[in-house]
Parts: sequence; C-alpha cells; structure tokens
Amino acid sequence: MMEPRFRFEFIPAPEDLAPYVNTLFVFSTDEERLDDILPAYSAQLISFGTGAARMQFAEDRIGESSPAFVVAPMQEAAPFSIAGPARACGISLTSLGWASFAHLPVDDAGHQVHHIKDLIGDEVAQSLASIGNAYAAGECTPQEAGEALASFLRDNLLPPSDRERQFIEKTVAWLSSSFNPPIDALIAATGDTERNVQRLCKKFFGKPPASLVKRYRAMRAATILSQPNVPSEIRDEAINAFFDQAHMVRDIRRFTGRTPTGLGGEGFTVTSDTLGPEGYGVVDLFGGAGIATDPDSS
Repeated sequence: MMEPRFRFEFIPAPEDLAPYVNTLFVFSTDEERLDDILPAYSAQLISFGTGAARMQFAEDRIGESSPAFVVAPMQEAAPFSIAGPARACGISLTSLGWASFAHLPVDDAGHQVHHIKDLIGDEVAQSLASIGNAYAAGECTPQEAGEALASFLRDNLLPPSDRERQFIEKTVAWLSSSFNPPIDALIAATGDTERNVQRLCKKFFGKPPASLVKRYRAMRAATILSQPNVPSEIRDEAINAFFDQAHMVRDIRRFTGRTPTGLGGEGFTVTSDTLGPEGYGVVDLFGGAGIATDPDSS
C-alpha cells in the first residue's frame, strides 16, 4: 500500500467550542514539495511552524502563508503547493466561528488569505504562531496543540448579535435538511424578508441561498461518494439530487477539484482527508440519516 505523503490528525473540538469549530487539526509532511487541491471548505485558522504554502484562488489572486493566517471561507476548490518539510496546526471554523473571529462579510472577504497580524494585530498573530512553532519543534503533542488552539480561540471570540447568530444557525439547519432545500423554507424559518435573507446569506456564507445550496449539495454528495460504507440508498439519493450525471460531475469538480470517480481512487489526498467525516462539525452531511462512516476511510 502506498505511504501517504502527508499526515492529518483531527482533534475534536471541546464541547463549549462546538458551535464555532468543525475540528482542530495538525498537519505534517516531509516532502520538499506537495501539490494538491483544497475543496471549497470552511474558514481555516492556520499556523505554520515550519514550511510554507501558496494557494491559487483565481488567476490573479494568490494567497501566501505566514506563521499565523486564515483561509477565509472558500467558494470553490483551489490548488495549493506546500514547500516542506512542513509542520502546521489549525482550526476549521464553522460559519458562526468565522463571524465570531474575523467579523468580515464572506461575500467581500471570502476565498482569500488574510494574515492575522493585518486582520486583528501582532499580539494575536504571535499567540497563534507560538502554537505552530511549539508543535513543529516537538514541544507539544497533537492533543496539547489542540488544547492550545482551543484556548487561543476562546480568547479571541466575539459572537455576533443574537439575531445574526440565530440566522446562521437556522441557515445551517436548513442546509442540513436535504440535498435541495427550498428557499421558501429558509425564509419561513428565519421569519425575515426574502431581501434580508439574500443579504444575510451573502454576508455570512458568501452566496445567496440558491448558490449556497449548490455548493453544499456538491460537497455533501462528494463526501458520501468518497466513503466506502455508505448504504446504497443514501448514495443513490446523493446522485439523484442532481439534474443529470454531467451536472453532478461538473459541480463536484468545481467544488472539490476532482470528479466523482476520482474522490476515492487516487490514494491519499488532502481532498479525501478534508471530505472525511472528521473534518466536519455542525453541518449534517447526511441530512439526519444517521450514517456511520469509517474513520479509517479518509
């Protein structure tokens, strides 16, 4: 069996941070260069202790890593390159986590890199960078790094208003309800006007509801198709959520960087790890179906 070129270790978020965090993680590679693709994933707070990364968000938009930075919520898959050997750790933020940490509208600030020193200040940047440095130097275990990351986030959270928090929570519940949730259901759940729902969706998720459904449907379907032990009826439901096969292939490629057939058949990839169940928290990828996934399959 081919050895992986990198290692992700996911660390569950403490209970008090669950609304804000999908997962905590550490990452390592001994490769001099690692090229891969990051799916249209949630915001990532990252500290590189050693090594560096470069991400191509668009033809004219390139993001460079620093000792402490955040990849803002992504709107489609993006290729990246890591110069190693590299040791890094980080936090995958939920939509509420991004709103509570960065306080920036996703439709303006999303799909790009922001350096913590520019976003919040040098003191906060140094605090996050110190965790990456300690992990890279072997001064802490992955679990200890996770505890330090959790403490860092607690110290730097400022949740939005109750109204905005409820909107985010209701939108996440709506997205989790099915592959193609009707927009009218979101409007009814929030009790807001269609215009405000459109505006708030763009602010907190980067896209209006119809586009948001498309991204989450593709990511949910990709996750299901990448897991080997998902029951056939759930797999069929994911496939049938699209107009036709060409539609499914196009959307999954756009949001994950790979075709459906390539999701589980290319060995160890960042795509397969980040699409695995350990990489998610708040959004129910299986629409409440209660599917058990194999933690070794990612």
